[in-house]
Amino acid sequence: MNLTNIQLNKQKKILIVIFVVLIAYVDISYILKAQRAGLSRLDPKIARLKTDLADFNRGLENMRSFKTKPPAPGEKQVVRSFKILPDSRISELLQEIANTANKFDIKITQMSPIRQAQKEKLVVGQQAKPTLMLINLGMAADYHNLGRFIQACENSPVFMEVQEFKIETQLPDYLKQKVTLVLKTYVTK
Repeated sequence: MNLTNIQLNKQKKILIVIFVVLIAYVDISYILKAQRAGLSRLDPKIARLKTDLADFNRGLENMRSFKTKPPAPGEKQVVRSFKILPDSRISELLQEIANTANKFDIKITQMSPIRQAQKEKLVVGQQAKPTLMLINLGMAADYHNLGRFIQACENSPVFMEVQEFKIETQLPDYLKQKVTLVLKTYVTK
């Protein structure tokens, strides 16, 4: 081994050490700094998710306890009462449905009530049982107003509920859909 080879080896070793120190400096200065900044931006999101999860668990426990706990004797349960209209006032109900549809900018193209036949004969002195009546509606409406209309019908003081509905798109106007809706109600004689 001669002296020039040893010095060359020392220079290579110094160059390798300088290169490693330079890489470590770049890593700490730029890459690690960017990673720390990214992690610090996640801290508020993680805290918010933890509080949301805690609120969700609390709500879930409240729901489970409410479900299993019987109502207290002094507590009032909300029970809605509905009216069942006599047969003579069906036209008023149909007018109320039309007014509700107009209120929500819904165009009714067809409205037809269909009475279901009562199978049992009425005995003298016996009170008449309510008869099922279906009201078929053909409408043109957008989704939001349709939802509001259905909610208004089901919250009406007269018993009505949606039995079935079908939504189809209309070609000339994509914002309004063609809706076929069947409302179920009861009438007395």
